[in-house]
Amino acid sequence: MAVLVAASIGPACAASSDVSLSEMHFGRSEAGLREIQGVVKNISHHTLRQVYIAVNLLKNGMVVGYTTDIIFNLKPHEEWHIAAPCRTRVFKPTHFAVDELSVVE
Repeated sequence: MAVLVAASIGPACAASSDVSLSEMHFGRSEAGLREIQGVVKNISHHTLRQVYIAVNLLKNGMVVGYTTDIIFNLKPHEEWHIAAPCRTRVFKPTHFAVDELSVVE
């Protein structure tokens, strides 16, 4: 299955210069549940109080769901492995787009 990732990070990311986002893909949790996985790295020299990611789940270009993940106190140069569950009942998403990546220092 081909996965198209449209990274349309919105204006809520003004403070996101403190983090990098990579390796975004569909994956499975240890329990076998479908989730969005990826890596956020704190590239700053200070602890970030909160990092939040919101992702639109898409099928044929239409939003069929939404998922989020959050971490608190991400230390300098530390990596956070995103595991945002894909909970859609009717439509199975084929791709996704990052809607928001925000940082609270």
